Amino acid sequence: MTNGAIHFKNFTTMRIFKQIVIAVCAALAFTASIHAQSPAEGWTKVDPTELKNAVELFANDKTALAVGKEGDLNATTMSWGSIGELWGKPIVTVVVDHSRYTYSLMGLYDYFTITAFPKKMNGALDYIGSHSRKTDKNKIQNAGLTTMFTELGNPTFKEGNLIIECRTIYESPIDVDNMLDDDIIKMYQDNKLKHTMFVGEIVNVWKR
Repeated sequence: MTNGAIHFKNFTTMRIFKQIVIAVCAALAFTASIHAQSPAEGWTKVDPTELKNAVELFANDKTALAVGKEGDLNATTMSWGSIGELWGKPIVTVVVDHSRYTYSLMGLYDYFTITAFPKKMNGALDYIGSHSRKTDKNKIQNAGLTTMFTELGNPTFKEGNLIIECRTIYESPIDVDNMLDDDIIKMYQDNKLKHTMFVGEIVNVWKR
């Protein structure tokens, strides 16, 4: 009886040990996978002051705004934005249409990213800009884009050549009553536009 009990205990201990080894290996593999997806490999971290020519960056939908986390994220093209300094912080300002699925996520998450792309990816940007996740659940994959995540867990894209990671520090709906330009007022009134402006503090910038 005693020998049998000892044998059973050793067998149980060995089985538990094997399970621990398997779990550790799986955790290491998962960590390696996440690291491989981060912008650290093949990207150079730069200072926000190196960002120049914001007009060109945002013109013609050359950038994508991404927000969310793995399993719950979205992206859309972004052509209304600016880069500058506000309240002693380097910032990005983006304007998001209330009809976009991305807008609902901007209110749920503290961070967002702006990713710029080479010209060869214009087709992918056209796709995500003209399709909504409300009707196209896999629009990012269908556009031919590969999602990766920053060390803070924020989504961006492998095909990009510039990533700006931001923490939202201010948001405000755009009020037509405060507009001074007649052409802009007419554009909003004729198209019944509703936008919110988000100001994000730049926390990281990568380029390649």
